[in-house]
Amino acid sequence: MTTPNDSTDDDLRPDEIIDRFMYDPSLLHRWLEQLGINYTLSLLSSLRKPNDSIWVQVNKSKIDYDSLLDIFEDMGFNANKHPQFDDIIQVKIGINEFDEDEKVLPMIKVDRESTTSIALGKDVNSTNVTEVNQFVAGDTVRIIDFIGNIIAVGVAEIHSYEVKDKTVRVAAKITKSLGITPQLTELMVYRRGYFNILTPAQVLSVKSTYLKPEDNILVMTVDKGDVASYIAELTNNKCPITFVVRNKHQLKAARRQIERTKSKSVRILKRPFLKFLEEHQEIKYSAVFIEPQNSRTAIMPTFSSNLGISKLATIAKDQKEIITNLYRCLYDSATITYLTHSVDVSENEDAYNHILSKAYYEDQKFTEEIKQLQKKKIVSYRELPEETYSDYVFEHKNSTIYIDPVKTNNSGGYIAKFKFGKINDKDN
Repeated sequence: MTTPNDSTDDDLRPDEIIDRFMYDPSLLHRWLEQLGINYTLSLLSSLRKPNDSIWVQVNKSKIDYDSLLDIFEDMGFNANKHPQFDDIIQVKIGINEFDEDEKVLPMIKVDRESTTSIALGKDVNSTNVTEVNQFVAGDTVRIIDFIGNIIAVGVAEIHSYEVKDKTVRVAAKITKSLGITPQLTELMVYRRGYFNILTPAQVLSVKSTYLKPEDNILVMTVDKGDVASYIAELTNNKCPITFVVRNKHQLKAARRQIERTKSKSVRILKRPFLKFLEEHQEIKYSAVFIEPQNSRTAIMPTFSSNLGISKLATIAKDQKEIITNLYRCLYDSATITYLTHSVDVSENEDAYNHILSKAYYEDQKFTEEIKQLQKKKIVSYRELPEETYSDYVFEHKNSTIYIDPVKTNNSGGYIAKFKFGKINDKDN
């Protein structure tokens, strides 16, 4: 097992892992029990590193696939056709290596929350800094993360003793970062709505949704509207789509997104998900795509260090309550696609067991397109320790997939397929 410090640590104790990664002990103890020490180490290491690629969904109503691919290549991006999907382009994220001289420069250590952005090129703010060596303004410095790995090199804007000054300022301008991320959202072709950017889990979730010409579609997600726009594109803007957003910040982003892509079939409603469901909507839906608030622990390259078991339990409880009340606005036999960007069992397999415990929900098989990915072992059902999770039923293999962020070197997630309808052989 290779750790973030490039040494073999097969005999690491749980307390040493907790000390090294400095996340909430309750969460790491849970993962060590659920997922095992080797996978937990691989996961924590991977979650700090830049993704392998950005997944771009081509809006074919505005531009053809090859033309957008040519534009990316002309701009110098390393862009490739997706091996499975004819509307997805993968734009590679570059990775820098640091030489021995750079590794001994004066040091600035930064906190967990800023590691991701700095590793991808954002300048170091004085409020990000937790520790420094001595240096003066103009010196070249190395930036290290909270466990000592170099993530960037920059030029100091201030003297080292000024870092702790109460004045918020730029401490160092980054000249070289671990990841080189193409600024796709700054391109004119993006502003014109020629493409959306989605995670692999979002793409596979939309691809796994059964959509019919007569569908009335409900989308409840925590994104800015990329999923709703993608569904509108796949349905040629002919199926009505209701996109429920939770707050004014998401509403603002969603309006910009829908205007950018000209997704005419999408209407936006601002309401907390549970409140929306409890209002006994007169309008019924035949297809639902839902990504409730979740821990996002499968999102690379990092997740919040403030996440603990207590907060995770609250998130999982809210997810189950939303799903339990989903029946209020569904037609009989409505299809549901459930997504989280989480590695945690309580938000994934436990939540799905909760779904299957209800008399009005049953599992649903994936589309043939997704089944082909399963056969090629690109995505798979996640096996869990039998002694701990022996009650998980066959439906998990049949109608769930887990996208492993370690295996894919990208953002991961969990997808479950089920449908609404009275099932006589299940207890309520």
